[in-house]
Amino acid sequence: MVVVKLDLHKLYVKGLMWGEKTTVKDGVLYVNREEAIDACGTFDAVESFSLHIARPGEKVRILPVKAAIEPRCKLSQHGSIFPGIVGKMEQAGTGATLALKGCAVLVTESGDKEARCRTGALVDMNGPAAEYTPFSKTFNIVLNAHVKPELLSKETLSTDEACRLASFRLAVYLAQRCADVNADEVVSYELGEADESLPGVVYVMQLLSQNPEIIDFHLYGQLAGATLIPTLAHPNEVIDGAVTTFLGAHCTVCSDKQYMYEIQNSPVIEEFYRLHGKKLRFLGVIIHNEVMTMDGKRRSSLFTSKLAKMLGADGAILVTEGHGNPDEDIMLNVKALEDYGIKTVIISDELGGREGKSPGLADWVPECDAMVSVGNTHQLLAIPKTQESFIGNEASLEIVRSTIDHDPDNPDYFYTELIHIPCSCAQAGISRLSADWI
Repeated sequence: MVVVKLDLHKLYVKGLMWGEKTTVKDGVLYVNREEAIDACGTFDAVESFSLHIARPGEKVRILPVKAAIEPRCKLSQHGSIFPGIVGKMEQAGTGATLALKGCAVLVTESGDKEARCRTGALVDMNGPAAEYTPFSKTFNIVLNAHVKPELLSKETLSTDEACRLASFRLAVYLAQRCADVNADEVVSYELGEADESLPGVVYVMQLLSQNPEIIDFHLYGQLAGATLIPTLAHPNEVIDGAVTTFLGAHCTVCSDKQYMYEIQNSPVIEEFYRLHGKKLRFLGVIIHNEVMTMDGKRRSSLFTSKLAKMLGADGAILVTEGHGNPDEDIMLNVKALEDYGIKTVIISDELGGREGKSPGLADWVPECDAMVSVGNTHQLLAIPKTQESFIGNEASLEIVRSTIDHDPDNPDYFYTELIHIPCSCAQAGISRLSADWI
């Protein structure tokens, strides 16, 4: 592994308010609203943008949440943040990066009266649903895109692209305006030498790349479609913005879709760094694209397992997103890795039905004998029908309401499923759930 060093300057945000100048003072992030909106840019596909604040514990509902990004910018002259999207085309994961910890840019939209956007991602800042998403614990700057319904009736991609670009611009703007504030903590990420007798492990990062209308993920600004083959990345590149995600209008699974915030704060990468040189050797990240065809899946699996073998891996942690046909990617990878003698553990949620009695995965192979379950996305949750404040598209509420033969005991509540709560069953490990075998 090439020696690459990233110094992450962490500035902890403990409050959020509007202000004349965007900066952090005494732990409070002050945001100049007009300047921040201007930083997003203008787009033909969006009528306008507005900004809102959502703090932990407030009676606020946000729907649909199409993106969640931790504000970051580069402090060093070399290196790039979100290269190919906001940053210049240089390597991510090197130099110094400022991160505003404890806050996030959330992106939603309004004016979509026919709910053409099928992303049913609901964030409540308090109440039962708040317990299942990390974004109820962050101080959120919410970017609301006021869409053009006549355009959405024809196509959704241009609206999604406008929201995607605006969200990353806003995240960088917020961090850049705080670049002159001393960090609370500086953490260095560098894979130093490690005893060769320690087991070598890789992180296999499976990401959807099946439908341009879903947006899927980008690697250095390039949309990762069916033509991408699995590739090796330094873990610093991943947490520093080389891999970016966004939930397009046709992405209906929000509980286990890897939001950008989750990739920036990857629990698996953080844990591997903590153990590197002590209990294991962290060899790198293999980015695997989940495509639609069986030949494509087999091709990707061949490349993923080959890369792991060439790196000399003894073990692999495999994290995925999506369900249904992506389960085939999981099992092809597990079998191929295990056939090479690479012990593999998968982290996955399950689609176990509302009573938890259905098969959690759509496929299985005998070699898959080690799994960490992060919950059942079909689990029912009773939540309030309304909150005091609503940010986003009220017509999208019909997406998150679960059809069931009885209502909750409280008439002011309705049922939804965890599948509609962002990161509630996060396969990359940022969720709080697990599941028991029954």
